[in-house]
Amino acid sequence: MTYAEAVARLTALRGGEHAGMRPGLERIEALLAALGHPERRYRLVQIGGTNGKGSVAALLAAALKAAGHRVGLYTSPHLVSFRERIRVNAEPIPEDAVVDGVEALGTLVARLDATMFEATTALALDHFAHEAVDVAVLEVGLGGRLDATTVGAPAVTVITRLDLDHQQVLGTTLAAIATEKAAIIRSGVAFAAAQAPEATDVLVRRAAAVGVPLLLAERDLRVSVARRDLDGQVIACAGPGWALSDVRLGLLGTFQPGNALLAVAAARELDVPEAAIREGLARARWPGRFQVHRRADGFLVLDGAHNPAGARALSASLREFFGGSRVTFVLGILRDKDAAGIVAALAPLADRLVLTATSNPRAADPDTLRAAVPASIRRVETASSPGEALALAARGGSTPIVCVAGSLSLIGDVLRDLAGGDKPCSIEKG
Repeated sequence: MTYAEAVARLTALRGGEHAGMRPGLERIEALLAALGHPERRYRLVQIGGTNGKGSVAALLAAALKAAGHRVGLYTSPHLVSFRERIRVNAEPIPEDAVVDGVEALGTLVARLDATMFEATTALALDHFAHEAVDVAVLEVGLGGRLDATTVGAPAVTVITRLDLDHQQVLGTTLAAIATEKAAIIRSGVAFAAAQAPEATDVLVRRAAAVGVPLLLAERDLRVSVARRDLDGQVIACAGPGWALSDVRLGLLGTFQPGNALLAVAAARELDVPEAAIREGLARARWPGRFQVHRRADGFLVLDGAHNPAGARALSASLREFFGGSRVTFVLGILRDKDAAGIVAALAPLADRLVLTATSNPRAADPDTLRAAVPASIRRVETASSPGEALALAARGGSTPIVCVAGSLSLIGDVLRDLAGGDKPCSIEKG
């Protein structure tokens, strides 16, 4: 079996690469039992929430690596290469290890009718055991209560900011969504971002019910920004009995200091020294989340904002880093997302919109997206591909900033075009 054949076999499973996940733990538990329970051979950290999960995971993994730990990092979806989902000490899983992992799962996947996400999760956890990691950082795929990453007994759980997303699976209210996501709190120590009151109530009740200490941002944890520019941010973090000042954060975006606070708190709970925390936060990168490229005539900003909350965070970051500069947005949004909410959050900054469809089969048709555009935006164009959309956005030079947003699959398409291939994205400076 070749690497391409192994990835094709995974993406052909129920759910496929883009069609979501099927909640339930019985299949992942059967897969892990057949593999000898690899998840029991290292400490676990599980990170859930709506937005910011991947950023927290990348920051924490970088700090753990800087401390000398051998760290597994499991995230989804990938941007350019499947190999990005599974990393050991920031290095993507080798192609031959993907082949070995798929072959090890054998016919069990078909017999259990496992999804792509479940099979990939089992492959990742088994790879981490073979690579002798001592900590594995797992990003939740969808929800938490019945997500395939909800395995074992984590030493630390983290819940990022909760908002409305995936309502068709998780529930239509913030309290219902919080209930699904709070279920990952089941052992160790938990940390959570500042939440709306109804979400906070759910988290506090869950932690109390299972006897897990819960530390909340803005109640127990604090972060402040000393300065920021396009080269990075300088922040200060504090919690019960500790404080770190003058910490360099390589990730841009007004939302990243809050993510960094959670990563720092989790790292301290895992006994990571201060020097390693500082090094990790300075080195970590997380592509496609307010990722800024300088161009001769301005800037290209890539942000996978795929729900209204993410779009509002993107809008705030654009204002903070670029002032009142007008923006040409290249947008590609999936059919099951709140396109009107996303566009509304970005509209006050928009000089032009270029609407396109990504390579994802769930991509909304550009002409259909027009219906979500308010009348205040008069310059709206469509393009048949992300490459054509970027070329159209750059034409005329009417704005110094071109921002690509709306879905991570669109960001992946653009990064693949920019790199000229499917080389995995780096998650460390340099």
